[in-house]
Amino acid sequence: MKKKKHYLLVWPTIRKDWIKVFDDLKDDFEFTFLPSTFPKDLNYANEFACRYWSEFNSAQDILQELKPDGIIFMSIESGLSMVLNIVAQRKGINTFILQHGIFTNYRDYRTREKLWRKKEVAQSVKQEQSEKSFSTFTFIRSSLNGLGQFKLLWIAIYTKLQQKKGPYWTAKHLPLKLKRANWYLCFSPYNATIHKETDRIGEERLKYIGSPELIPYLQVEHDLIEEDFYLHIDQALAENSFGEETVSKEKMIDFYLKLNQFCLSKGSKFYIKLHPESYNSDWLPKHENIIYLKQVKNFNLVIQSAQGCFGFYSTMIIPAVYWKPTVLFKIQYSGLQEAICDLTECSTIDFWSFKHDDILFVPLDGTLIGEYFIKPEESVRLSKVLLGARK
Repeated sequence: MKKKKHYLLVWPTIRKDWIKVFDDLKDDFEFTFLPSTFPKDLNYANEFACRYWSEFNSAQDILQELKPDGIIFMSIESGLSMVLNIVAQRKGINTFILQHGIFTNYRDYRTREKLWRKKEVAQSVKQEQSEKSFSTFTFIRSSLNGLGQFKLLWIAIYTKLQQKKGPYWTAKHLPLKLKRANWYLCFSPYNATIHKETDRIGEERLKYIGSPELIPYLQVEHDLIEEDFYLHIDQALAENSFGEETVSKEKMIDFYLKLNQFCLSKGSKFYIKLHPESYNSDWLPKHENIIYLKQVKNFNLVIQSAQGCFGFYSTMIIPAVYWKPTVLFKIQYSGLQEAICDLTECSTIDFWSFKHDDILFVPLDGTLIGEYFIKPEESVRLSKVLLGARK
């Protein structure tokens, strides 16, 4: 039997939806996760081998012990990821950035990161490493030989700028070569925009794979839900594990209740599909007309059964607009909302000031959505890329 290719995944394991893409490929590949410095209580990759940065002294130790055929990163932003990326490339090991959702443009992310509060999260990680005697500096220094030690300075500058200005500002204004992967596996040309703007890569590093998460949503559903309801596809804007807060809890509660008021005026139920980061939130408003959805076996069926959909700028807005009249709420500039409106003539409503009777659903032509966001004509299967990509 031919040996399976082995990929090391520098990838968080705290969300089930982030693991699914690898779960679907586990029969064809061997995967080992490297999700964090130390083990976490929440880990959805228990069926896979999981290793941690603290178990190794250097990037060379990781590569020598695990012997991966390639390394897949969710992102290359930390000093640990950067040094593993550059050491692997020098050894002829392919490195990849694999997208995990709809990505937009620099203006979009820069607008959001001005509102985020990431310092608390970064500080907690630093404190945990200190308490458990793991030194990022020592690991990086041990990984860099000779003149390569000068890269420590650039990593230190990059890290300080991230803390002061934000990760997207820093990525754009200090595009270090040591954080560029060999390959960028993007859903579509639109989804590749942010990488072109920040890492300054060309088409020669890009491969378009379509969205593994969204391709099933192109399927027509039958036996639809008979109950009349409107569906809101939520985002964790008020609290999440990354320390990002865009909207206060009080404002979000007011928002939900206004949408529920609209649904009541139509004699319909109000379904809210919670973001995974909100599954355990205890502040969500309770009302007999509001139904909260968490993990749904067939969410495509729910979307196609709805009278109409509400949302912001999450990945799941794409199939909503593809199938149903959809109202988008504008919090600040959104590159995704801008692109959707250009393609479908969809309009947005101001999140901060709307009244429930401002909501108006109009038919949309979502035919271009599939090609633009979900499965471009030139896309190739992820498994084919991982089997055959070369440096």
